[in-house]
Amino acid sequence: MARHDRGVERALHRWTRKGLIEESLAQSLRAEARAEHGETTLRVGQLLTAVAGAVALFLAGALFVSQTWPALTEASRTIALGVISVAVWAVGRMVGVRERWTRIGEVLQVVGMYLAGFALVYSDNAWDDGTTGARIVGVIALLVPIALAPSAWRGSVGLVAAHTGGLFVFLALFLDRTLGLEFEPIVWTLDAVLLLGLAALWFKVRDRWDQGVHRPLIAFTTGLYVGLVLIFFTGAGVLDWSDRTIWAIDVWWLAMVGLTAWGASIPSGDAERDVIETHMALCVVLGTFFLGFTGAEALEAPAEIWAGMAALVAALGLVWGIRVRNIPTVAASTMSLIGAMWIYAIDRAETKTAALAMALTAVLLFVVAAKIRGAPEGD
Repeated sequence: MARHDRGVERALHRWTRKGLIEESLAQSLRAEARAEHGETTLRVGQLLTAVAGAVALFLAGALFVSQTWPALTEASRTIALGVISVAVWAVGRMVGVRERWTRIGEVLQVVGMYLAGFALVYSDNAWDDGTTGARIVGVIALLVPIALAPSAWRGSVGLVAAHTGGLFVFLALFLDRTLGLEFEPIVWTLDAVLLLGLAALWFKVRDRWDQGVHRPLIAFTTGLYVGLVLIFFTGAGVLDWSDRTIWAIDVWWLAMVGLTAWGASIPSGDAERDVIETHMALCVVLGTFFLGFTGAEALEAPAEIWAGMAALVAALGLVWGIRVRNIPTVAASTMSLIGAMWIYAIDRAETKTAALAMALTAVLLFVVAAKIRGAPEGD
């Protein structure tokens, strides 16, 4: 028998003890919850096993290639990688139609897609820019995400996220290999495409924000994280802002926090709202790092200032997480707060100062813990 969900078990025991439900109903609900918990555990186990299998498959291919690689020309190596990527994706597509193999098939499809991207990147060793071979490779790079889009958008939200992220890699390859653009115009083009894509997705998402974790929302969110990468390339690589790039990243982070908080405030189902609220946990972790880096590098502020900026983000995340009763956000905020103070303590390298910082952090956490325990039930 599968292990039970302890939260459900505690709730059923509490409701039975308070006389809210009959014991017979509790038994029926317990049996259903255990069956569902078992199915969920198996699905997660299948996904993790499939990922491990994909890694093993990659290592097997690497070992095989290491033996045959020296005998191949650069063009032959590129073609071999391309054929392997197509074979992996095709196997994933074939086995994915079976219910029990759906997750395994999708993992293989993602591996095949990104292996194709690697093959196209490697093609630079076989065909120089401006050659016919390079142009053909670039056209293939443009066609790959277009050809895979229908199957990706009919798949899981994870497949949609992988396809959305990979789209920009393949587009960059097209701009480089076929059009021969330099780094700067490639980045500007990707920036423009991303902004247009996010604008188009926003019109699909804004009226469906409260309708669960659907594909346009996943594509929109993935695009926002692609934006983080492009902000870095644009600021640090194209505009040569150096450490000042963090200011643009901070603006991106504030926008993410605002969108997440707004989405969490819209009436929706508990499961959907919990997913959106849990996203705030990641925002807290990122914000703690970004604001700390801003203070330390961009502002060159004393340790007390940048550590205080990082700790403020974690503290606000903790308050918000407690208010909405979201455990992942509370956990992420707590660990971020401890991490910020620990880095500050190491930076100061003064026993008394470090001890005082950690002691103050401990007092804050104890006070928060007391408030959590003292909150009225059902508040």
